[in-house]
Amino acid sequence: MTFRFRLDPVLGHREQVERERAELHARAFADQAAAERTRDDLLDRRHAMRAQLVREHGEMGVQRLRAMYAHLDYLDRGIVAAQQRVDACADETERARVALVAAARDRQVLETLKERRREAHALDAGLADQREVDDQNARLFDRAQPYEGISP
Repeated sequence: MTFRFRLDPVLGHREQVERERAELHARAFADQAAAERTRDDLLDRRHAMRAQLVREHGEMGVQRLRAMYAHLDYLDRGIVAAQQRVDACADETERARVALVAAARDRQVLETLKERRREAHALDAGLADQREVDDQNARLFDRAQPYEGISP
């Protein structure tokens, strides 16, 4: 008697859902990392430009100073937008993580149920085998005993 778990199709579906949600989480995480790299690049450029401005401030002409300050304002606006993008990506990553955890939990529930049913099946099969052996032993014992009350 072989073990068959009737909910195997459901378990297979839940495994597929978990794989899909893992892919969504991975994409969301990659998007977040890309947004963070973009923001960090803007921060590095702003920092370098500010350092240059501090070093060379006295030697720059008015036009160059205006251009640098305008570009710093542009970088600041870009950093704000990039930070908003990072925050949005982080929110999406968290939603994807929560969905992935829920899918993993749903799959794990079915796997636990399958394992418990497999154990119950093994126990039932062992008991059935034991009953069969006991019946065979009882028949052999009965055959080996002489019948009482019958005279030869």
